[in-house]
Amino acid sequence: MRNLAIAAAAAMVLLAGRGGVAEADAGNTERLVGLLAERLATADTVAAIKWEAAVRDGGEPVIDDPGREAAIYDAMAQAGAERGLPGGRVREVFHGQIEANKIVQRGLMTEWRYGLAAAQVPGTDLAGVRPVIDGLNTVILDELASERKELAEANCPTRVAAGVVAVAGSKQLDALHSASLARASTPLCGG
Repeated sequence: MRNLAIAAAAAMVLLAGRGGVAEADAGNTERLVGLLAERLATADTVAAIKWEAAVRDGGEPVIDDPGREAAIYDAMAQAGAERGLPGGRVREVFHGQIEANKIVQRGLMTEWRYGLAAAQVPGTDLAGVRPVIDGLNTVILDELASERKELAEANCPTRVAAGVVAVAGSKQLDALHSASLARASTPLCGG
């Protein structure tokens, strides 16, 4: 229910402008949302890499990678346990992050497929971007552990929604990336 509240509040604020929930104090939660936005920014490069590979090979881009996703969930749950975080909560947070990244990848690829935008030329391959993602995952885990108490409070959904709006505004995210950030942030609150 909290996840739905965050998504709904963030969506309303994003649609209505900077009023309403945006006036709430995001507190430390804004730092965590900012880290999610940094990780989400890697989706553009990942999409470009996958797009380029598909064009080169004459196939369709492959967005889902269940094996890689499962490995991330397992590694993050283990690393989270070392920080005293429940494995289920950690998996939820990283599932939200991965799904948000897929939203960006699909959105960008749709734009490229229909000529609405030019595909960026990736400056690396997946092996080059994975250390960046892995590093951000670790920092996100550290921040989850640091904010454990705040993320369990009743006003967490309001603070997360305010964080989404603040980060989306400060980073000047477009609609695709703003909506994806809201999706990535929905699992943050909970015990």
